[in-house]
Amino acid sequence: MNDGPRHPWEQSRARFFVDVARRTLSGKPARVLDVGAGDAYLQPNARITCWDTSYDDAIVARLATRTRGITFTRDAPDGHFDLILMLDVVEHVADDIGFVRGIVDGYLAEGGTVIVSVPAWQALFSAHDELLLHHRRYAPDACDRVLRAAGLAIVDHGGLFHSLLAPRLASVVVEKAKRTLGRSTRIASAAASWRHGALVTGAVLRALRADNAVSRTAARLGVSLPGLSYWALARRG
Repeated sequence: MNDGPRHPWEQSRARFFVDVARRTLSGKPARVLDVGAGDAYLQPNARITCWDTSYDDAIVARLATRTRGITFTRDAPDGHFDLILMLDVVEHVADDIGFVRGIVDGYLAEGGTVIVSVPAWQALFSAHDELLLHHRRYAPDACDRVLRAAGLAIVDHGGLFHSLLAPRLASVVVEKAKRTLGRSTRIASAAASWRHGALVTGAVLRALRADNAVSRTAARLGVSLPGLSYWALARRG
């Protein structure tokens, strides 16, 4: 669980999906289930249950003291939910279709909505993914197939973090070259904390927010631009 300064990527990602969630809920009272919530950094304005099997009693107690009005649990929650978030979760599961279908069948209310995000493009699979225990990355069609197989209809979708696609591709090319030469490609840490000053942080945040604005506009126009991540909003009929 991260307690350090938030990485601009994480901040801009949270802002993007809070906006998607709020537009989806349209201000109506709703129950929200955040699956694999981690430290509950994403908090749309609704009744939220954060479910993460990695929680222990100490983590639940710590989160509950700093985040009021949100339920934290490592046990299976009760009831059905109007909105379910699975943000950068599905790639961690070997049986992705079975996992999503189980969540949908067990916890999504009739007419409810799911928001999913996944790391995009298997060609970009790297030591970073290995460190994070990812089973795979997803092409947009592959993610959509998982959702449809779970009984969902795609309502909206698109790429995210378009500006980071080229830098990640370059890093993967370098990593593959190192592997070919027998050099180490190990990454020291997957921590999301951020240790740069206000000037750098502000510049990166502005760039990523502009990137996210492109994502929102493209999605509204029905254009799915490739990005480092892929997201989809899907609904149960």
